[in-house]
Formats: sequence, structure tokens, C-alpha cells
Amino acid sequence: MLSTGLKHANRYRRIVTVLARHGFGYILQEVGLFHVLSLPKRLSTNPKDPNYRLIGERIRNVMEELGPTFIKLGQMISTRQDLFPYYIVDEMQKLQDDVPSFEYSEVKKIVEQELQAPIHEAFASFSEEPLAAASIGQVHKAQLPDGTTVAVKVSRPNIKATIEKDLDILHDLTRLLSQRFYWARHYRLEDVADEFAEAIRNEVDYTLELRNTEKMYVNMRKFDRVSIPNVYPLYSTGKMITMSFIDGVKYKHWRDEQGGNHPKLARELADAFLHQVLMDGFFHSDPHPGNLLLTAEDQACLLDFGQVGRLNRSMRNDFINYVIAMTKGDPEEVARMVYNLADVPEDVDSEEFADEVEHLLDKYYQRPFEEVRIGEAINDIFAASQRFQIRIYKEYTLLAKAVITIESIISDLDPELSIVEIAEPYGKLLARERINPKTWSKYWLKEAKQQRDTLLVLPHSLKTALNKVNDDELSIGIRVPKLNIFLNKLDRISNRISFSLTLLAFSIIMVGLIVGSTFGDSSSFLVQLPVIEISFIISFFMFCLIIFSIFRSGRF
Repeated sequence: MLSTGLKHANRYRRIVTVLARHGFGYILQEVGLFHVLSLPKRLSTNPKDPNYRLIGERIRNVMEELGPTFIKLGQMISTRQDLFPYYIVDEMQKLQDDVPSFEYSEVKKIVEQELQAPIHEAFASFSEEPLAAASIGQVHKAQLPDGTTVAVKVSRPNIKATIEKDLDILHDLTRLLSQRFYWARHYRLEDVADEFAEAIRNEVDYTLELRNTEKMYVNMRKFDRVSIPNVYPLYSTGKMITMSFIDGVKYKHWRDEQGGNHPKLARELADAFLHQVLMDGFFHSDPHPGNLLLTAEDQACLLDFGQVGRLNRSMRNDFINYVIAMTKGDPEEVARMVYNLADVPEDVDSEEFADEVEHLLDKYYQRPFEEVRIGEAINDIFAASQRFQIRIYKEYTLLAKAVITIESIISDLDPELSIVEIAEPYGKLLARERINPKTWSKYWLKEAKQQRDTLLVLPHSLKTALNKVNDDELSIGIRVPKLNIFLNKLDRISNRISFSLTLLAFSIIMVGLIVGSTFGDSSSFLVQLPVIEISFIISFFMFCLIIFSIFRSGRF
């Protein structure tokens, strides 16, 4: 039963129709949604033709046609190369966020409602034509009363309600797919949908983007060639955000039309990104070419901080240790470092995973590591981890995607620059911080507080345990890896032995009865009774009962 089927019936029908039109009728039939199609569409759809060669392209077409929520979902999937196959990820990276703009009358209505003032009073001027339009909102050029030129991003009308409706339906669809298909469970579609729901809800709320932009503006002030727009909180709300206007060219347009070598800008951009990740623990998790402007002053301006990544000090240290292990080429050490970055199943085969890591490292150590795309190397090992059901924490998958994107941009600006070389000083700095007496004193102070709490609780816990021992209530649980497999095999062996003994005993009884009836005293009262028939029936019944019990256990 679909929890939102009646409430969102029209949207359901629209989604199902689009899926069927792009060749996913076989999935709709399997999960029981084929009936939602109208009769003509059912007749024109072949549910048994998945055509896997085009599946990535078809998924992208579905996302584009279904609008903002699904475009964002596809963009998120493009960042999860650790989860999804390359032919889907590659297509999702082609998704464009450029969509038709909405009417200025709607923009004016939203701005006036949010600022509680007529638009001509709040702004000295406000362009009716948008500078850019995306799935969540669109940007207009304006001037504040003091003459400052700004860019105002306004969310689409009813976008929150639209997204919530789609998220409800998406939750139902992923649940149905997970119930029916192994691949849906393998790729953890329900978890991906939950992660996506949290991310897009944050992106729709412009107050979060405002705070993120303010923080990044402060963090990046030390870099002359990398700028962040200044925001204006008095002209910003949950549905609109006002920031300084940056006169520049989007990087993707500059790359396609002009190109060129900018070594100083490339180095500073890489430096700024590494500072975000390794020093601040607060980084732009979606620095794709559409979110980067190049100005006439040979500067780069980062835009759109709806999606950011956060790494605490411990996570930053774990990531540095992971990269260091990769540079050493030690597969066992790399595998151990991966375990610090992930949720690892208890039954993972550590030796086999280390062998897989060694195979991947051999791919990169055929050339100097400085020439290796570190983002590609990280992502390959993350993807291998998925095959072992090792789930990398989302902070690191966001980071891997961001590193790949930044490396690609840096390579365009300066093909000779290696992000590994730039990262080395940061690694040394973090290493010095870890052995700094001040850092150690903070660590031991924190550890002492935790141990103090433990020591305070220990007497009570010990007393409780001793009371249970005195009352014979203490139970001990022992867990032995793969013990169930061993016991299962033991059960099979014992059941086969029981089967053999039962068959032997039945045979002996039958032989004894036959011999007794043949050579026994015919005048005996027992011989005159149908002992053979009765014994045979009883023995056969017991034989069948034992055999049934053995086979029913499933361990024969």
C-alpha cells in the first residue's frame, strides 16, 4: 500500500508515465505500479524491454523531465561514484540545472512578502530579466538604496511544497524497489533517498546558505585571488538571499570559449580549497564549473554554498593518514585507514579487501604519484569499498567528489600543477600540530574528563554486576566469527549420520521380522498375529517422521 498514493495521485501518475515512456515499464510492472498508467499508455509500453545499454541516458532523461527535485537527485547521484556504476554517474554529471525562468510578477510577489515592503522601496532598482535560472531559484540584478549593486536569488514559487510532495513519492518508490530488487538493496536506495531528502531541504532554506556564505567569506579573506560574495542579512530570508554582485564569466563558458594558462590562479585556488578542507574543516562540496566565476582581475569567485561539507579535527587527521598511506603504497595500511572513514560490516574479509586495494594501487604506481589525480585514486578505492559493503561516510564521499572537480579545474588552468604537491605542506602542518605540547595537553585534558566520568560511574556498575553474580542472574554472551557457518555444517553432518543410522535400524528390524516369521514356531501366539505388518507400519511411520524432520531443518 502506498502511503501517499491518494494524496499525490496526479504526481504519481506523471512520474509513472515518464518512467514508462523512457523504457522503465518492466520495473513498474514488477513493483505493481503498471496499473497507474492509462490504458493507451499501457498498450504502447513494452514492460519487458529494459535495454540496459541506454539505462544511464534514460535515467537522465527521466530526471530532466520530472523537474527540480529529480534534477537535484541526479546531481547528488553524480557525487556518489562509490555507490553507483560509472555509466549512471557519467550521465548524471551531464544534468543541467538551467531551466526556464518564472515570471517577474512571481518574483515581485515573493520579495515583497519576504521583506514586508514594496519592491521599489526595498531596492533602488530591480531587473525584471533574471541573470540565471536554476531548479531551486533564479538570480536578478538589483541595487540597494545606497547604490550598492547586488545579486538577489529568489526561490521558485511553492518550491518547498513541490519538493516535499516529490520526497514523499520518492520514499515510497525506493521502498518498493528495495522490496523487489536486489540491486536496489545493494545500492541502498532507501539510505540514498534519506540522505538526499536532508540535503535538498537544507538547500531550499536560504537562511542556511546565508550562514554558510558568511562563514566562508571570513575563512577565505586571506586569499587575494579567491573571493566569496558578501551577503546582506537585512535583505535575506528563507526564500531569498541578497549578496554582492560579481562581474565575471562562468568558468564553464570561459573554458569552452577562451581557455588559457593561469598558473598563479590555479595554485591559489588549490591552496584555498585545501585550506578549507584541512585547516577549517568547512569546504564547498559542489565546486562545479557552474559555481565558479572568473573575473577580469584574474580572480576566481566561488558561488552557491547551499551544499557544504564539514570535517572535525579527528576526521581531518583520518583523511590525511589515508592519503599518506596511499602515497606510501602500502595496501594493508590503506585498508586500515579506509576502515576509519567508513561503517565496516563485521564479516568483511580484510585480506581480500587489502588484495583489491593492492590491485588498485598498482594501477597508480606505474607513474610518479605527483602525476596521479588524487581524487580519482581516492574515488576508485571508495568504489571498491562499496563492493565489500563498506559504507564510506558521506562527508568523505562529498570530499572525494569535490577533490575530483577541483583537480579538473586546476588542470585546465595549469596542466603542470599537482594538488598532491600543494597538499604536502598542509600534511606536515597537521602532523606538527598533533605533536604540539599544547595540542597534547588539550587532548589529555579531554581524555581525563572522559576517564573521570567513567571512574565515577564504575563503582555503581561494579556493584550492580556483583549483585547479579550473587543472585545467579549474570549471563555471558560469546560471539565467535563464522560460528554459525560451522554449526550449520555440523548439523548437516549429524543429520546425515542420523539418517544413515535410522535407515540401518529400519533394515535390521525388517530382516529380524522376516527371519522370525520364516523360522519361528508357527504355533506361537505372536506369530499368528500380523506382527510383520504392524511393525512395518510403525517403523515406516517413525522412519518417515525422522526423515521429514531432518529435511525440514534445511540442513541435510
